Amino acid sequence: MKLGKKLMQAREKTNIENAFADAEDELVNSAVNTKNLKELLEINSDFVFRELLLGEERNIPVTLMFFDGLINSKQADDDILMPLFQSVWKDRKKDVKGLINEMESGMLYHTVQKTRVNLSDCVKDILDGSVALVFDQVEKAVTLEIKGFEKRGISEPTDENIFKGAKDAFIEDLRTNTATLRRKIKTQNLVIEQTKAGVQSQTDIAIVYMKDITNPQIVLEAKKRLDTINANGIYELGKIEEYLSDNRNTSFPQIINTVRPDKFCANIAEGRVGIIIDGFPTAYILPGTLVTFLQAPEDYSRNYIISSIIRIMRYILAFMTLFLPGFYVSITTFHQEMIPTELALAITASKEGVPFPVFVEVILMLAAFEVLVEAGIRLPKTIGQAVSIVGAVIVGQAAVEAKLVSPAVVVIIAITAIASFAMPNQDFSNALRLWRFIFVFVSSVIGLFGLSLAGILLLNHLTDMEVYGIPYLSPYVGQDGQQLQDSLFRFPFPLQTNRPIDLKTKNKKRVGER
Repeated sequence: MKLGKKLMQAREKTNIENAFADAEDELVNSAVNTKNLKELLEINSDFVFRELLLGEERNIPVTLMFFDGLINSKQADDDILMPLFQSVWKDRKKDVKGLINEMESGMLYHTVQKTRVNLSDCVKDILDGSVALVFDQVEKAVTLEIKGFEKRGISEPTDENIFKGAKDAFIEDLRTNTATLRRKIKTQNLVIEQTKAGVQSQTDIAIVYMKDITNPQIVLEAKKRLDTINANGIYELGKIEEYLSDNRNTSFPQIINTVRPDKFCANIAEGRVGIIIDGFPTAYILPGTLVTFLQAPEDYSRNYIISSIIRIMRYILAFMTLFLPGFYVSITTFHQEMIPTELALAITASKEGVPFPVFVEVILMLAAFEVLVEAGIRLPKTIGQAVSIVGAVIVGQAAVEAKLVSPAVVVIIAITAIASFAMPNQDFSNALRLWRFIFVFVSSVIGLFGLSLAGILLLNHLTDMEVYGIPYLSPYVGQDGQQLQDSLFRFPFPLQTNRPIDLKTKNKKRVGER
């Protein structure tokens, strides 16, 4: 029975999982020949095959197979067809086995060459951008990797602004990204292992780490989680991120994402593990803690005094964007005695004619802000920013003039929004935005007591979180205050002699031996 018919019959069986398992076993154990490959792949319009005759007497049949668009046709002509047809055959064996042996010994001008005897391996090579030379007489195939699909050139990152530093960014091609890392970290200790994920997509995933620095337990745990990915295909980064995260019941990010190779390499050299996914320009770094999401690569390009001041400002802005709306609702609703008299009179005067309580005003403005941010993301880049800015001005001004909200609320929400934009990591900013709504709701019910209670619950939630065995609030907890040279403040580089204690690296020193 033909292999193609067996695959069709497998779809009609009652037990679908067992049927496809049987069909897959049949595929693995099937012989490599032109007939089986055509049954599997000939239906595709971009599948190309050509029957050739080799040898001095043209008595050795071979079938050339590949997918159009996945290979470099010019390189296939020069590295495969030309050596095959221009070779001197008089002193060579005229049988198939002799030809395959010579091809394995270097007859063809190519470096990545494999001999396949299993049909599944041959199909995977073809789908991965290889040319297959199929010899039906011995049921073998020689595959040569000649990838030639179009890819985007390396350009300046658009999602992460660069103040001082390299202006290259990751692209969608895995090998280009790994080559970029090799150019920046020129040591044999840089390890790039590769695995696959996705039953249908067979997406290549590279695991990057320093074998003389990184804690092997983190590497093993990352590999284990990647192996547990159960998905048809990896077409969204969220699938990878959820499998790599420790706690899925939190809005706070646990993995750092970046498009900048310099940031990626700096974290790898610290002892973290990197994940690069083929087809995506975004790379992951793990584990990520609260401190890492409040740091930016530019902190290490500026003077340490300036960098420390900016970091302190980020912590203050994170506190403001989280607590300011709830604090305003609390003091204006329950604790008016805390407001200075003149300020209280000004707030009361600005609220004259507004029919809604302060809580509703704040919620309406926060919701309007979220809508404008989402609209700015969905619209084309050429008009997205303009619509966001103009929309915010028009909506705020119209709401004030229509007496739907007071000017004081507009100012509070504007300060809150600007503070959230100062966060270096967008995922961390989104988590703060979610908790901001929770704080406003609780503050509208029981005032400052509710705000304090919500703050304690948030602190308890963060202290309870661990990422690959590392406390989320490290180094502020779990280390008795050690290793604070690169947290709230950035100390001068000569004083930062040790790598982060929480990573439990093999080599504790940043420079030199342990």
